[in-house]
Amino acid sequence: MLYHFFYYLLKLTTKLYFKKIRFYHPENIAPDQPLIICANHGNSFMDAILLAVSFKRKLHFLARADAFNSPFKHWFLSKINMMPIYRIRDGREALKNNDEIFFKCQEILNQNGAILIFPEGNCVVEKRLRTFKAGFVQMAFASEHPKTQILPVTLNYNQPYQFYTEVCIDFREPIHISALKKESGDDYIAFSKLALAKVMESIAKKMLILTENEDDFYEEILEIYRNSNTLLDKEFIENQLLVIEQLNQIKIDNPQLYNTLKMKVLRYKAIKEEHAISDLALAALSSKPSSKWKWLCFPLYFLGFLMDWIPSTITKHLTRKMVKEAQFLSAVRMVLALFVFPIYFFSIATILNIWIKEWLLSLAMILISAYIHRSYFEYFRLLKEKNKLRKQPELKHQLFDLRSEILAKLNLLP
Repeated sequence: MLYHFFYYLLKLTTKLYFKKIRFYHPENIAPDQPLIICANHGNSFMDAILLAVSFKRKLHFLARADAFNSPFKHWFLSKINMMPIYRIRDGREALKNNDEIFFKCQEILNQNGAILIFPEGNCVVEKRLRTFKAGFVQMAFASEHPKTQILPVTLNYNQPYQFYTEVCIDFREPIHISALKKESGDDYIAFSKLALAKVMESIAKKMLILTENEDDFYEEILEIYRNSNTLLDKEFIENQLLVIEQLNQIKIDNPQLYNTLKMKVLRYKAIKEEHAISDLALAALSSKPSSKWKWLCFPLYFLGFLMDWIPSTITKHLTRKMVKEAQFLSAVRMVLALFVFPIYFFSIATILNIWIKEWLLSLAMILISAYIHRSYFEYFRLLKEKNKLRKQPELKHQLFDLRSEILAKLNLLP
């Protein structure tokens, strides 16, 4: 009951929080067979939330044991199908509890259930794949169900710390446990090496993996590329992988060009940040002007802005107060908004109802205004940035020149 309540609530929340969620190959999800779902882990519990609402079937989750550090948390997390995994830092005695969890996982698989696990173990907000732990391998090898599958999943966030950005979820081709056992001669060591290699290779194949210590450089290049091209869903990840491959090749073949390009990109990024200008605004300024009809929404947009300002401020304040590690920023922000915004909207609707005497109409007016603000806030934000650039022609030309040089050097002009 509690699982389904949060499932539908979070499904709606993720659609509002993200600008776009792209799904690839959902046909690879077995609807009624035992699944061990393995995904890369680059955005704390946002990864688990997104995957939970992406599946029509109920999922079970393995999480670090310190998340269950109070009776209420233990009760609540258990109700939403989470199970604790104990590590050496939790104490050697606590490790014995993993036997019970392991047995429970086998029961779930025997009943055609689905278990989500992040083989990297811990979360680091970076676009690289870290060494896999062997927990899912042990679970897979021990499964007695003849149809058990490992389903690799690749998650790619455009900007994992940001609100109203994009994420891609690619359900890779399932790996059948029976086939792995046959190929490895039913030997655990050989099975383990084979399973780890196949799952890691499958996830990495569609993951935007950036060169270590070059994150800012690569991320800026990819953002410029995305904003300069109209990419269809089917080519969104593929084309970005080609850009990364091109950069990696330039680094090997022409280090001088690579370093020159890097200096230009980082300079471009620094100037933008200094003047609070986004690359999207520069791309929009050079494209065809937007249709004027959007201005008709301005009164409702402004009303929505007023409606959103207080709960947004509360959410930002609570997020800053609660988040001690940056990796939890986006997920905590979204979960807080899940509670703050509905409470606030219902409160305002109740107050408005005193005036117009129609509670449902009051709530509808509030929600419509908020929705229009969310739908068009990027348009008006970009309008503000473009006006700033028009008032500072020297800055505009400087950024345009740098941007054009970057695109030209990489042959990325549309």
